[in-house]
Amino acid sequence: MNSEPTNDSNINKDTDNDGKLTYFKEVNGYVPKIDEIIEKNVPRGNGECIGDKITKSYTDEVDLNAKSVMDTNLDDYPNNGYLEKVKNPNNHPSTDSSNTDEDLYGPGNLEVQHWQNGPNDATKTQNWRVVFATDYAINNAVLTVTLPYDNVSVTNVTDWVINRYYPAVTNNNNIYTNYLVPLDISFNGNVATINFGNIVGYRAFGMIFSKTFDVPQDFSKDLKVTSARVIGTWKSDELNADSKYIKSSKTEPSIIWQNEVCPIPIDPETPETPETPETPSKMNVAENQTRITSLSNKVNNNLIEKNTVKATKSHNGDTLPKTGESKSTIFSVIGGIILLGFGSVTILRKKYSLK
Repeated sequence: MNSEPTNDSNINKDTDNDGKLTYFKEVNGYVPKIDEIIEKNVPRGNGECIGDKITKSYTDEVDLNAKSVMDTNLDDYPNNGYLEKVKNPNNHPSTDSSNTDEDLYGPGNLEVQHWQNGPNDATKTQNWRVVFATDYAINNAVLTVTLPYDNVSVTNVTDWVINRYYPAVTNNNNIYTNYLVPLDISFNGNVATINFGNIVGYRAFGMIFSKTFDVPQDFSKDLKVTSARVIGTWKSDELNADSKYIKSSKTEPSIIWQNEVCPIPIDPETPETPETPETPSKMNVAENQTRITSLSNKVNNNLIEKNTVKATKSHNGDTLPKTGESKSTIFSVIGGIILLGFGSVTILRKKYSLK
């Protein structure tokens, strides 16, 4: 919902007297049609990665929609209650001049205008005016209008749309100057079908569907809704990738990748994981224990043999001095003392000869 404060010129439209006018925010009724192709396990980039490639491309199928509800309890109700509408700055510049998002717009205008001659609980006539204009050529164009009841009367108001409505809402910059003339109009209960055949761009059409009741009706708990839809095929040879407010076969496809799988690169500086040594078997453990026991016995035997030899030498009287030094060491010490004595005598001799 959008709201704006009231002023002297529109205060009488404030139905609930809350000091502001609150309006429905309609949904964009333009539905671009898409073809989707899914390719599984497709190489991507340098071919090392694979994934599912989803290509979405627009078709030339036309699908424009509009819908509105009749509710006199809404503020400014004839200009309110729009649930769905197709529009763009070519036909509604004053209300869309601040928006730059083209996803909010469509390639023309389709709306269901509405009014009645009494309040919700006591109305005798309801009117639904369908306004349609296209910015681009359409082949086999068909407009269907779904009303809340059958047995309605119709009035062609294309002249009013081209010469009064669009000049008013575009500040006299109307580009829809060509009349759309139906090839035929048919009814199936409450559904009207209007066949236009092939139409060129910048053409417009308008028709009022009216229902008059014998006595005033109370619709306060059963608000009435009317919808309109245009189908056909866009004439693609008159379109290009830069055509505004439209998606077609000339629009660049979009590609989405899903479920991508890429190999993990090996870091050359990271050494490989060393192999885990094998766990020795029970037999190997037993063999090792036997070897250790054998070596231990050999060492003990050697120690016993050495001790036996020492004991034998001791009993033979060939014992060493208590200092534990060998005979050769003692002789070396005695020889050194004798040489020191001779050296001292020689020095004394020299000393006395000098005198």
